[in-house]
Amino acid sequence: MHKSTEGFIWTPTGYHYGLPTTSTIPSTPTSSLSGTYDVIVLGAGFTGLTTARDLAFRGKKVLLIEARDRIGGRCWTAQTDELDSSAKLEIGGAWVHWLQPHVFSELQRYGLDQFVETVSHPDAEVVGKEGRDGSATLLDPHEGKEMMERIGQLMERFFDVDGQGGRSVLSFPFNTQASVAKSAEYLKLEELSITDRVAQLELGDEDRDMLSAHAASFFGLDPGQVSFMEVLKTHALCGFDQDMIEAATMKYKISEGTTGLALAILKDFNGDRILRAPVKAVTQDLGGSFPVTVTLQNGEVYRAKALVSTIPMNVLPSITFDPPLSELRREAFTAGVTPARTDKLLVCTPTKFERGFNFTCEGDESDLPYTAGFTDGSYGPNTLLTLLTRPDHALDRSNENIRLVETLHPTGIELHSAYGHLWSQDPYAGGVMPVRKPGFMRYYEEVRRPHGRVWFAGSDFADGWRGFISGAFEDAYRVTREVLGRGDIW
Repeated sequence: MHKSTEGFIWTPTGYHYGLPTTSTIPSTPTSSLSGTYDVIVLGAGFTGLTTARDLAFRGKKVLLIEARDRIGGRCWTAQTDELDSSAKLEIGGAWVHWLQPHVFSELQRYGLDQFVETVSHPDAEVVGKEGRDGSATLLDPHEGKEMMERIGQLMERFFDVDGQGGRSVLSFPFNTQASVAKSAEYLKLEELSITDRVAQLELGDEDRDMLSAHAASFFGLDPGQVSFMEVLKTHALCGFDQDMIEAATMKYKISEGTTGLALAILKDFNGDRILRAPVKAVTQDLGGSFPVTVTLQNGEVYRAKALVSTIPMNVLPSITFDPPLSELRREAFTAGVTPARTDKLLVCTPTKFERGFNFTCEGDESDLPYTAGFTDGSYGPNTLLTLLTRPDHALDRSNENIRLVETLHPTGIELHSAYGHLWSQDPYAGGVMPVRKPGFMRYYEEVRRPHGRVWFAGSDFADGWRGFISGAFEDAYRVTREVLGRGDIW
């Protein structure tokens, strides 16, 4: 099996770089490439793959350009056990659910709707650790249950901005414009951060801190940097049912892996592709037959009638556009979002946790690299732990910081191996995903309209499951429809 240059493996003997994966594929031979295309698609994540597939289905000559040596974007599957092809590790985005309609439809289309379940143990051991030098402490399960019940009550108040649990504000969570048109309060509430909304509830210090931390926990960001509407949207997408949020966002993984789905889409794509090809510039001269020019960092040039960029919103400022993007659009891509920089470390251990295991490290100022973790099934004969980590702890080269995993349980955790990719340091992602700040709606129409013959799309731009795989498909369908609808081009 081929290796990507991305990712790392830690074992007690040291680090190894690059992870085995079927997502690394060859480019179209240079001799078969053309200098001109109907559409060039930048990025071979799920939005790019789907857009390229669907445009080619409609008879367009398409070139797909990807900066990495693999497909999948912020989702890819590693397979390090050569003796067990079913043993898969999701290095990026992983969880799906039938409440996420677009990804589920694609999974059924390709016969990939079989899942691996992350089992939640109601009586799991809950362990806390305050810092790297502190001791791991087994928490009282009754106290943990009471705390979760209290958080649930606080979240109910948090969402209830209208006496209806937020239902009148987000009547159409898949259609932002329809929700805005129906609710006079939408734009006012969209200006609030999580911190602003919590302050409106006039809570005591303990409840305020608990609610703020929980509401922002999915993003791994300061609650003052996250729009309240980002949290309410996920709640709305889950049917305004708190009990569904965990199941819909952190329970089911694709048996064949996210790479299995990406490869199935690629197989349906009848067009050309170039990998290992970062883009330097996109220029437009509307006087020619192929007015859009893409210049790669290696100097190669390709031209098209139209271009779709699926590059993450927060990475777009690294590319030169001529004519330049509007000031409002540039502001949206920089000041309008903040990248979530929580990384993920997958740990294999022979240590068994019969009742399951949940770990938490509270406090933004902790010097411990790990913020939370849980048992996530098995990998071969070992227990698999998924640990969420803080950025800037050099987990890809610090043996000391990896070894701290051994201290996350009062009786210790034996380490077999650890796997990861630091999305917070990834030049083509810039973090897990860009999260919208309060007041992003002032940019909404601008970021979704084409810039001449250049369109912008991706999970970051989606109305519904933004930041999820399903959102990537949603926006691929939108941009494909818009490109094909431009009669002046075709």
